[in-house]
Amino acid sequence: MIYLILSIVSSSFIYIIFKLLDKAQIKIFPVIIVNYLTASLTGWLFGEQSFSVVEILTADWIYTSIIIGVLFIAMFYIIGISTQKAGITITSISTKMSVVFPMLFSILYYGENIYLLKVGGMFLAISSIVLTSVKGKNTNSGIKNFIFPATLFLGMGLVDSLVKYNQEEFLQNTGAIESTTVIFAVSAIIGLSIQLIFNYKTNKKLKLNTLFFGIILGLSNFGSLYFLILALNSKFFDSSIIFAINNTTIILIAALVGKFFFKEKLILINWIGVIVSIVAIFALSL
Repeated sequence: MIYLILSIVSSSFIYIIFKLLDKAQIKIFPVIIVNYLTASLTGWLFGEQSFSVVEILTADWIYTSIIIGVLFIAMFYIIGISTQKAGITITSISTKMSVVFPMLFSILYYGENIYLLKVGGMFLAISSIVLTSVKGKNTNSGIKNFIFPATLFLGMGLVDSLVKYNQEEFLQNTGAIESTTVIFAVSAIIGLSIQLIFNYKTNKKLKLNTLFFGIILGLSNFGSLYFLILALNSKFFDSSIIFAINNTTIILIAALVGKFFFKEKLILINWIGVIVSIVAIFALSL
């Protein structure tokens, strides 16, 4: 249970930090790079045994971990932009409703049972994203308000499916921290490469606030994935229940923090969307 709680806390901090970056007018991408450097270093420092490059490169999970690392930095950047543009509530819902995809993957690939309640849950999940994307009459709205949430829903769905596959096939007994470290290291390498190649003219000394937020974000990012894998391995709950509790709690925390700390304006239909998302998660987990 403690691993699930730690995963929830870590994941919630990610959205809060991105919102704070917006308030402080700090550029997202340099923070993301520091974040992934911190996350990969954390995995290396807290590994239960010394890392062997040869063993890692020949591990069964290496290829899926590399793919996840590539997708991670792209989706993480979109999470940051979406949190600032669309809001912390809709971003958290779009990200967490992607649980539909690993469930579909489990049904199609592992032959899990499908029934009417799950189909209804999937419909509610999509509906919740639409409902929370609606803006009031006095708010600038349009298709751009839906682009980031929709992209997150699809992209994070693919990531979650790959994480589930990695965990189910290769990380049942060992390799969780090594795989997590490789994922973040790949993301860090890609981020540094982009920064050096495309922004070399504007590269400046790393600012202290960028370093600070990057480290905090990196610790949160590492914890969100690593503790989730440990929670799944603990068998304390079925994986579907773990995903349900994890995602529901994060959505509630994000909605409350967005409303009371960041003064995000949520109209009635948005709150209906929050409730629908919670119902959807539990429908999918039954």
